[in-house]
Amino acid sequence: MVEGRLAGAVRTEFAKKRILVLGDLMVDEYILGKVGRISPEAPVPVLNYKGTERSAGGASNVALNMHALGGELAVAGVVGADDSGRWLREFLKAAAVDTEGIVDEKDRMTTVKTRFATKVQQLLRVDREDSRPVLEQTQAAILDYMAQHISAWDAVVLSDYCKGVFENPDFVRRIIRLCNEHHVIVTIDSKSRHIEAFENADFVKPNNLELENAVNIKIGDLESLDRAGKAYLERSRAKSIIVTRGADGISIFQQGCERRDYASKAAQVFDVTGAGDTVISTVTLGLASGLSIDDAVVLANIAAGVVIGKRGTAVVTKDELLERLGV
Repeated sequence: MVEGRLAGAVRTEFAKKRILVLGDLMVDEYILGKVGRISPEAPVPVLNYKGTERSAGGASNVALNMHALGGELAVAGVVGADDSGRWLREFLKAAAVDTEGIVDEKDRMTTVKTRFATKVQQLLRVDREDSRPVLEQTQAAILDYMAQHISAWDAVVLSDYCKGVFENPDFVRRIIRLCNEHHVIVTIDSKSRHIEAFENADFVKPNNLELENAVNIKIGDLESLDRAGKAYLERSRAKSIIVTRGADGISIFQQGCERRDYASKAAQVFDVTGAGDTVISTVTLGLASGLSIDDAVVLANIAAGVVIGKRGTAVVTKDELLERLGV
């Protein structure tokens, strides 16, 4: 029974896995309040401030997703020498995530996405970010950190939001080569068009728009999806690609195989923020735990169905996933 096999991996194997998440680290900030009137100064709502909440976003959220599912996590990436960077490091430490691989860049600001929102509606998002390529010495420090610890990890996730960490394709190739040499699973969630750097990755997870942009093929039906997916697979030379398609579910492409489609398991879509993070987290843990890529995608579809029923940058826990599996 598929559900029993998936539940067995979640219940017993996930907790044994040690994972590095490397990528663009962010802070998600929420300015919360209540709207009762329109401003007399301009046709905009007036938010009556009630409080501020912060959470870890970007690659940090991938790590929290995997930790919530039971894995042992380390994070590597770049933050600024600022309050947001210090807060993020301390937040991750408090969540029992290893932060040894985080590098401070003195002249860089930590990426912060500030959302002004009521209980039911987001009014405005303000992004504070520095998307310049990270310094060469930062790349060297990250590679040195990885070389020292690579034997301790079952998988490495590259979480690329195009905020500077992976702007150098050769840096990406060196990371994948290091993982391949040590037989460590390497998976990628990337918005980049430089997909030729992904050769020999175990899988890459673009969404529909990222797939379109990478191969310049507009996706309007299953035929165009098929052409785009095969083009991405051929150009990237990754072992597999997993395309997240929102309400249409997830599709798998592999060399020499027909496309496989898995329908969405969402009962109610409340907020899609972070759903892609949940997918790559669950599939990576699944592969590291011995599941086939298809079984891992089935499990990820179920996990994503849980997380998009929550507000904001959320995670699905091990217990929530087991409850949804019903075994």
